[in-house]
Amino acid sequence: MDPTDLRAGLAERLAGSEPIDAQTFNAACFMLSRALEDLALSVPEAAPLARRLLRVAARVVIDTGLPDFSAEAWPNTEEMALLWIDEALRALGYEVRPASEGSGRPDLRRVETDWGRALS
Repeated sequence: MDPTDLRAGLAERLAGSEPIDAQTFNAACFMLSRALEDLALSVPEAAPLARRLLRVAARVVIDTGLPDFSAEAWPNTEEMALLWIDEALRALGYEVRPASEGSGRPDLRRVETDWGRALS
């Protein structure tokens, strides 16, 4: 699809009086992430972080906002969102982990360690 067509169609949907749906939200995040390429940000790490956060927001909304979404799929969506956030934060020297050992939340599976062992 021609980006100008996408931008015009998105602008039309956003300008309407109807609430936006998950697909429109997803398209808006996509367009905003593309717009980051042309912004002159003063900190080089800002654009990749913002791009990743837009990707996470779009994925969460598109996965949970469509009529056929099953709440049973939420753990997979949540894990993927946390992994993408973790990747973005690791580039800045941070990581995502449960708030405390007693939180009942598992550690994230690490692609570089946990998934490699599963394949061997």
